[in-house]
Amino acid sequence: MHKFIDNIVAFSLKNKFFIFFCTTIAVIAGAISFTHTPVDAFPDVTNTKVTIITQWPGRSAEEVEKFITIPVEIAMNPVQKKTDIRSTTLFGLSVINVMFEDDVDDFIARQQVYNLLNDADLPEGVTPEVQPLYGPTGEIYRYTLRSGKRDVRELKTIQDWVIDRNLRAVPGVADIVSFGGEVKTFEVSVNPHQLINYGITSLELYDAIAKSNINVGGDVITKSSQAYVVRGIGLINDLEEIRNIVVKNINGTPVLVRHLADVHESCLPRLGQVGRMEEDDVVQGIIVMRKGENPGEVIAALKHKIAELNTGILPEDVEIVPFYDRENLVNLAVHTVTHNLIEGILLVTFIVLIFMADWRTTVIVGIVIPLALLFAFICLRAMGMSANLLSMGAIDFGIIIDGAVVMVEGVFVALDRKAYEVGMPAFNRMSKMGLIRSTAKDKAKAVFFSKLIIITALVPIFSFQKVEGKMFSPLAYTLGFALLGALIFTLTLVPVLSSMLLKRDVRERNNCIVRFINEKASLLFDRFHARRSLTIGLSTVVAVFGLWLFTFLGTEFLPQLNEGSIYVRATLPQSIALDESVELANTIMRRKLMAYPEVRQVMSQTGRPNDGTDATGFYNIEFHVDIYPEKEWESKLTKLELIDKMQQDLSIYPGIDFNFSQPISDNVEEAASGVKGSIAVKVFGKDLYESQKLAVQIDKILGTVEGIEDLGVIRNIGQPELRIELDEQKLARYGVAKEDVQSIIEMAIGGKSASLLYEDERKFNIMVRYNPEFRQNEDQIGKILVPASDGAMIPVKELADIRTITGPLLIFRDNHTRFCAVKFSVRGRDMGTAVAEAQKKVNAAIHLPEGYSLKWTGDFENQQRASKRLAQVVPVSIAIIFVILFVLFSNARDAGLVLLNVPFAAVGGIAALLLTGFNFSISAGIGFIALFGICIQNGVIMISDIKHNLHTRLSLPDAVKTGMRSRIRSIVMTAAMAAIGLMPAAMSHGIGSESQRPLAIVIIGGLIGATFFALFVFPLIVEWVYSKMLYDKEGNLLQRKL
Repeated sequence: MHKFIDNIVAFSLKNKFFIFFCTTIAVIAGAISFTHTPVDAFPDVTNTKVTIITQWPGRSAEEVEKFITIPVEIAMNPVQKKTDIRSTTLFGLSVINVMFEDDVDDFIARQQVYNLLNDADLPEGVTPEVQPLYGPTGEIYRYTLRSGKRDVRELKTIQDWVIDRNLRAVPGVADIVSFGGEVKTFEVSVNPHQLINYGITSLELYDAIAKSNINVGGDVITKSSQAYVVRGIGLINDLEEIRNIVVKNINGTPVLVRHLADVHESCLPRLGQVGRMEEDDVVQGIIVMRKGENPGEVIAALKHKIAELNTGILPEDVEIVPFYDRENLVNLAVHTVTHNLIEGILLVTFIVLIFMADWRTTVIVGIVIPLALLFAFICLRAMGMSANLLSMGAIDFGIIIDGAVVMVEGVFVALDRKAYEVGMPAFNRMSKMGLIRSTAKDKAKAVFFSKLIIITALVPIFSFQKVEGKMFSPLAYTLGFALLGALIFTLTLVPVLSSMLLKRDVRERNNCIVRFINEKASLLFDRFHARRSLTIGLSTVVAVFGLWLFTFLGTEFLPQLNEGSIYVRATLPQSIALDESVELANTIMRRKLMAYPEVRQVMSQTGRPNDGTDATGFYNIEFHVDIYPEKEWESKLTKLELIDKMQQDLSIYPGIDFNFSQPISDNVEEAASGVKGSIAVKVFGKDLYESQKLAVQIDKILGTVEGIEDLGVIRNIGQPELRIELDEQKLARYGVAKEDVQSIIEMAIGGKSASLLYEDERKFNIMVRYNPEFRQNEDQIGKILVPASDGAMIPVKELADIRTITGPLLIFRDNHTRFCAVKFSVRGRDMGTAVAEAQKKVNAAIHLPEGYSLKWTGDFENQQRASKRLAQVVPVSIAIIFVILFVLFSNARDAGLVLLNVPFAAVGGIAALLLTGFNFSISAGIGFIALFGICIQNGVIMISDIKHNLHTRLSLPDAVKTGMRSRIRSIVMTAAMAAIGLMPAAMSHGIGSESQRPLAIVIIGGLIGATFFALFVFPLIVEWVYSKMLYDKEGNLLQRKL
């Protein structure tokens, strides 16, 4: 290995042109990769999952569960590499999520689901759909339609038939979710009195319409040597043609549809409604991006298409008005990162200039920074990875270029000594290649192993699973690639540039800052050296005490990322009607939120979209609150204070639960916990009534825990049902077929599509349904007539028992078991202790019946898993680092000594977290991992220098003192570069800085501790150990042990 490193340096110095040529190629490739690498605000952190949506309009939750959800879940059982099957069932809708392991490819997962869906035994006419390929972070654009002339029905038609198909054609768009508006249909409103008058049943009317709307083909006839295609045209073209359909001929007199029903344009029963600012009823479009696409490119193409629609395709009075644009968030995040990186680069370069006091060395080191970054982009592009706020924000150029600093400083000092020996005129004339080559080779070994150790320290991050793995592995890859690039350029380009730039007038200039640091550090070291035993003893106590302080740190999964907007969810009583829910959203809540001066605009969504992509009901109102940047707020509130204020103002409404989140976080939390909340306690059990009773008890207990917010039971029971239970004996007595009764109930009350009416390329259902005044209550429903076998008409109340009950509204299932959930989030306190206290209280007070179990899921589950993984992998990583050190030093003694740097660096990081009030999160954990790699480098170089001094026959105390003094500048400089390079990230308050700050604070604090230890304590420990192990009883150095 040592020979290989030497050969790289020798080859580079011999082939300068080739090195410059390769560097130029790397710059061009890096620039191209940089422009084509997708940049997003946040990584997509959810596991591979496939969502199956099945709609069965008009059916209750229990029916949908029995006939759709359970058969589809059973069909999905053979799917390979799945982790969970979760489902939500409610009125008319079943949503099933099949979750997969980390390494499963999306297309393989989807193919398995598609193949097995055919095995599900489902009711006739029910077709499950697999949701397009996108994740919870895929939402990139929201808009509403505005028109001065048209109502929401017309706008919804334009949305579904014009805008939808145009926007789906944009590359990278996965789905367009349309929310709000009225879905246009043509309705045949039947008058049952007229049916009785003419002696016609509603089934006969339905069949007549269904059979009167058809075109046929009669093949081909030949006429005058030409082939004519025969077509029988019978399609209905307008309302008048529906009215004129013949239902029956009575004694030669045709009875038409117009005699029995009123035919008019109508709409399907509404499932949701959207309001925006002062507009109470608008049509909204939500555009979702495919997984893995470049948001910048997709949004640019999307905006171009929207401009085209607005100017040329849509009617003049219709306009697409944007509400949410992900590009704004990406730009803000990129601005935060770019600002931090540029500041970091300038600060690091400035430090090199101060310490080296020579523009040539500063240029050589400074060139490595952009080259390392471009190399990282080449590797990211080659691996098909994207860059994001987390992966770019944590790059510390101080860590990346410290190898180049060590190399340049070593060469510079060697040349300065040579110039001092031979005199500057002779030095300027002589060849320096041999000296540069030997010095570069000497330093290359320490640089190579130091960088290898830092890259090894990143190994635990690659082993993370699920959310934390997807969030932080891009960071580890980016940093690892940048380190690798820096290492390559340090071993090749840096010696070449040194040989070209450092030819003349090389003189080490110690400016006042460096002189001051050298003098004070040497003085302090002499004092510590005089009291060696006391210093080592006190240091040990400090290390033990500092590590014990770790137990006082709060724990959380990840710091909350600021997306620059607020997402408020209001959960109303389950049985509420849509009109009542909309009234609350429009007249009270949205206007209250609009009144805040910090708020730019508000959109409210009540209910759910027509395509079933959001499994919720009329009781659910969501507010997307777009806020101005915090620095523009006149009130000087923080975002958390604004949320508290909103919560207080909205809490005056009894019986309504409010939940505050952010748009992307809200989707991610729901994907992680399986319910609408960041943390959930799931009560598993067969009986929903019993589960809900236990959930209510847990809810009361959690209410006593400080820091728990947004608390609420996601209730399963609460859907009022009007049950028509048919009596078999009465059906037999009257000679009525059960099928006829069910068909008439379905058609008369809910409406049933008899056929389709085409308007050019558009098609609309022709719905047959009783007039509203004949189906509004139990009494009227009981009077609906059903034909018996002898032609008599029997009212439904004679055949069935009609009554109202309260049934399940929502049925949640996880791995084939029903559950009821209590959702909550933690604010103003660390998550670890809050949940630990909650678990303790719940376990003490709740005694579960047989067959029932509890599970804590969401962010807490993720944090537990990630912490467990850290505890397993960090020791392995340290063991690998020990092996590398063993290879470097060829003995366990020196390898063990170098590892002593780790606990002292950790103490500095722990102290920094405690002083700044940050909790220990996965972000901070990664800071510690990177820190361990950095702090070991100082130990490696210090021991190498002390051993080198011993080889030159210096006494052990002198070797230690000389080694320490020669390393002051490089240790302080590399620590200052790494710490100050991260200072902008530690001080940043921009969007996305929340995840960078704990990481930066840990490294800065840790480096302060590690630098102090490396300069003042570590050499003393080395001297003490060497005095015991390297010298015989007479005090002679045993060279073979060195």
